[in-house]
Amino acid sequence: MTHDNHDNPEVRALIERLQAQMNRAVDVFTPVEGSEPSAHGCAMGGSLNDLLAHNAEHERMHAGQIADRRYGLGRLQRTPRERFLAEWYRERAALTALLFDLPDDALDKVTDEGATTIRQIIEHVLFWDKDSVEHTAAASAQSPSGGQ
Repeated sequence: MTHDNHDNPEVRALIERLQAQMNRAVDVFTPVEGSEPSAHGCAMGGSLNDLLAHNAEHERMHAGQIADRRYGLGRLQRTPRERFLAEWYRERAALTALLFDLPDDALDKVTDEGATTIRQIIEHVLFWDKDSVEHTAAASAQSPSGGQ
């Protein structure tokens, strides 16, 4: 089976831009408290927290619009692979978000909840995700269809 979604350099470029902008946002907003006033119009005369709340809602609103456009185009994420990959991406974002504002010294502390540290859990996720991805890449390269 051929997947035409491998031939989408413009979509991939937009995804990279979205990721880079989110990385920049984390860099800018992490060191501030949030209660500082914001002169940006989207904060509606409020604080940086108000601006962040607006930006999150703005993202959710436009995600709905894109889902609506996909529906209109007949391009829903219908196959299990499409759905599971999108779900994995959302879960990675949720996992990453749990690291925001965590001090470095917390990464290696053992808590009452278990003997595994946050760093060990993240390293476990990174190792096994990379292992599964690279295993699939190698197997796909060896298949007659090239993974298509």
